[in-house]
Amino acid sequence: MKDNAVSPVVGVMLMLVVTIIIAALVSSFSGSITSGQKQAPSLTFEVTPMITEIRDNDPTNEVPDYGGGFTVNNGITLRHTGGDPISLRDITVQLKSRDTTVIAIGYDTVFDPSQSTKYCADAGKLIAKDDTYSRYFGRVGGSASDVLMAGDAFILTADGCYDNSESTSVEKGRFITWTPDGASGTFRAMVNTPLEYSIIDRVSGKTVQTGSIVLW
Repeated sequence: MKDNAVSPVVGVMLMLVVTIIIAALVSSFSGSITSGQKQAPSLTFEVTPMITEIRDNDPTNEVPDYGGGFTVNNGITLRHTGGDPISLRDITVQLKSRDTTVIAIGYDTVFDPSQSTKYCADAGKLIAKDDTYSRYFGRVGGSASDVLMAGDAFILTADGCYDNSESTSVEKGRFITWTPDGASGTFRAMVNTPLEYSIIDRVSGKTVQTGSIVLW
């Protein structure tokens, strides 16, 4: 009877050992998967609209009829309010208008300020890419660094604007616009209308922050 009693005890012990080994292997495998995934930085932005001026000599159409000397900084200001530092090179800002049109603008997205009849942005306040093109991202405060710490801010500058508040053929309103070099069309954001945004970390591919603002 003593011999018979040993067999169940040994069986239970073997089952426990096997269970512990399997649990350790699963834990190790899961940990390796997690460690292989890049984590998005943990930080927050204060996102505010910035409409300096919208000028249009003919408010009956969707064409920006301002003169070539019109330069303003309409757009969106994003201020780092706390958390991890992040480089402007690692940020993509995605905008979505009320009609579901989406545009994504990153550090290397550029516009051509030489087309003065089309663009109204003040390229002199942006970070220059070269003698011909300028970036949409511009640091607030004149710093040459592309790293944002808590308290730092940058502007996502719009390159155009127009007023068609007297139009009879299209939707009336005042708009700021983005037409990146090489884009197939123009992204329009109406003043006094919600504009959705997503801030994406390019390194991890993950969204850092989403929200909605009203342009004014």
